[in-house]
Amino acid sequence: MKKLLSLSFLFIVLATNAQIKVAKAEAKPILIGKVGTPTISTMEITKTGDLVTFKYQNNNKPQIAEFKTFSFKDIDGAFEGFYEVIKDGLTNLPKEDIKIELPNETVSLQFTKAMNIASVKMKISYNNGEESGTTVWLTQKQIDKLYNKL
Repeated sequence: MKKLLSLSFLFIVLATNAQIKVAKAEAKPILIGKVGTPTISTMEITKTGDLVTFKYQNNNKPQIAEFKTFSFKDIDGAFEGFYEVIKDGLTNLPKEDIKIELPNETVSLQFTKAMNIASVKMKISYNNGEESGTTVWLTQKQIDKLYNKL
């Protein structure tokens, strides 16, 4: 009987300890660049390991401080490639939007030129067709600051 009671007690102690699990510390995101202010059309890029995250204020609802994100892994220079596509579009101004397919979203880059200043706006939609949001118009100088190229 004592053995059964001791075994039961040991089982309860082990079962209780099994509920507590030490979690590994998550890697902290590194801020690459940021444009705007916290209250006016902010956009920033952070990197955690090989995951690059773009956080932007949804310009579809400028009266509400609604922030959205899209991410992709920086594999085989994808992050620099994204920058080069934007930079090339600002230089050559394509007539049609450039669509970049990510694992969960599609980013449409819209380019325009006003008063001799080229700008780009990113329109993000989920792969199921649902729209996520749009960024503000960004100039080459803002893109360079965002990518920490200044």
